[in-house]
Amino acid sequence: MAERAPSQSGRRISLSADEVQFFNRQLASMARLNMPIAKGLRILSRDVASADFKALIESVQQDLDEGLTLQEALSKYPDTFSALQLQVIKAGESTGNLALILEELNAHNLSMKKIKSRVLEAVTYPALIGSVMFGFLIFFLYFVAPNFQSMLEKRASAVGTANELPPLTRLLFGASDLVQNPLILGGILTLALFVAVFGIRKIIKMGDEYDDFLFGLWLFGPLFERAALMKVTRTMRDLLRNGISMVETLRLAGNTVGKNRIQDKLTQLRLAVEEGGSFSRNLAGGDVFPDTMVWKLQMAEEKGIVEDALEELAGEFEVAVDERTTLITKVLSPVMMIVMGGMVFLMFMACFLPLTKMS
Repeated sequence: MAERAPSQSGRRISLSADEVQFFNRQLASMARLNMPIAKGLRILSRDVASADFKALIESVQQDLDEGLTLQEALSKYPDTFSALQLQVIKAGESTGNLALILEELNAHNLSMKKIKSRVLEAVTYPALIGSVMFGFLIFFLYFVAPNFQSMLEKRASAVGTANELPPLTRLLFGASDLVQNPLILGGILTLALFVAVFGIRKIIKMGDEYDDFLFGLWLFGPLFERAALMKVTRTMRDLLRNGISMVETLRLAGNTVGKNRIQDKLTQLRLAVEEGGSFSRNLAGGDVFPDTMVWKLQMAEEKGIVEDALEELAGEFEVAVDERTTLITKVLSPVMMIVMGGMVFLMFMACFLPLTKMS
């Protein structure tokens, strides 16, 4: 990861996604109203509360006063402004359409934020319920089950039925005995901690980066794959519409989805285009892009309407993400609640069935 550029005071600066979006909106307003960007930033710096945000604005404003372009000034903060945004702004400055391009950039960022929100919505709830179920199970086996086991063994000995515990009860107490072993409990908790850290890291990056492991997950894989394809098609449409070359478009679009087979395929496409080949004719193969996407782009390139086809595909993938998220929410949530209720019921039966028989 590139280092963040230091401010004039020596502190390193990085803005949140919401601050970047606000900053882009203000830049678009300045450009639309034909206000000099440096003058607008000077005014804007007086209205922001964040010290980092204020320092960044003042630094960019000073660079503009010294003759740097907006793209050159913003490129000093690679952790805040993506290569895609910098390339788009550079194109806007060179064509004189900075206001329009900044507004399109804001729309693009909102689309990416929406798709990330939908993905997180589908993932977070099942992860939370699964964590609660695991925590309850370990708590019950370690603290509650031993008390029931001691009580039942005493009563069974008193009535002469020590060897007549139901199989479900013996299974529960056997699991409890395993959890009481410090080595086994430590191993379970260590494994759970590893899974939790791994899962949290994945969730934090969810919507921004995907890998082939995520694409292969049951139920969730198609969601992640459609979200990645939506990002690629939307990004390519926006870049091509703003005059970015196909080679640079493929490079930048590949950087939006993380390291996976989609990025590898986009790299192959970029190399083919650099060698004079056709973009759409190399889409097929590798089981990466859906057949519908392949033939639509092939037909669109022949007619010179690739941008329109990419926009249509991005809309279709966005609808697919919404539908998949709804499916996961409607199907998986009640299933997990039923499983949790069933687990509690079985534990209750395992503990109280012997008492009923002894009575």
